[in-house]
Amino acid sequence: MKVLIVAKQNKLGLKYAGKLEKRLKNFVDDISIDPSSARRFRRRGVSIRKFDGDIIITVGGDGTLLWTAHQANVPILPVKIEGHGFLCTTTYQELIDNLGVLINHDYTVTERMRLQCSKVRKGTIEKYIDRLRRRDYPPSLNEIVFARKRPSKILEMDFRIDDNVFEVKGDGLMFTTPSGSTAYSASSGGSLIDPVLNVMGIIPLYPFFSKIKPMVIPDDKKIEVNVKSGDCCVIVDGHGGEYVKNDTQFIIEKSDPLKLINISKYNFYDKLQKEFLG
Repeated sequence: MKVLIVAKQNKLGLKYAGKLEKRLKNFVDDISIDPSSARRFRRRGVSIRKFDGDIIITVGGDGTLLWTAHQANVPILPVKIEGHGFLCTTTYQELIDNLGVLINHDYTVTERMRLQCSKVRKGTIEKYIDRLRRRDYPPSLNEIVFARKRPSKILEMDFRIDDNVFEVKGDGLMFTTPSGSTAYSASSGGSLIDPVLNVMGIIPLYPFFSKIKPMVIPDDKKIEVNVKSGDCCVIVDGHGGEYVKNDTQFIIEKSDPLKLINISKYNFYDKLQKEFLG
């Protein structure tokens, strides 16, 4: 088995990443660590993007998983050491207690839907510049947000579904996956969505006298988004993104799924009850 450990970049994350590596060395011959953590340990790391082994283990919380998922090409086992960690499938102690499940490949792999945001390039020069700057957005496991840059200015946008145009004025617009429905989407009035459903959510952010309500639509829809007026920033999973100008168009559609590793039985409603309602 070939494993890469990715740690949250704080004392606790690095501490538990080091402890996990020591435990795994008793069973796994090939263990690497991400470059940022490796520098802290004064050693050479392995790029997440280039890692072609069997498993990536993230040690931290949801943020560490989301950041890693933007770059990973192999299944991820997300381990929670602090915070809510709603997307994490196990805690550190549960992993240590069930190392045999991991070593013997007795775990299950589930697919989580992701979204892709693509900018509509209008001319040869713009296409060339964006290619040089590598401005392709990473696939989103949680949400894609179009938000106003200036708090004092209203953002005007519209989006198109099956040739039907919906106008939105307010703080912005969010597109969420079922996995992301318990995060920013829930705080913004969106519905909680079971991850087994093949749908996406659309949530207007604090709309200004708008009749449009949050929607849940099939994940095979391709949505056209147009930023009409107001300074806008595009944010993917709270990490990647950029500022965009007026009259910029985007396409939102389903992307390749992320593969998550579960070493124990996972139940969405049980976790919802324990993490948020208990």
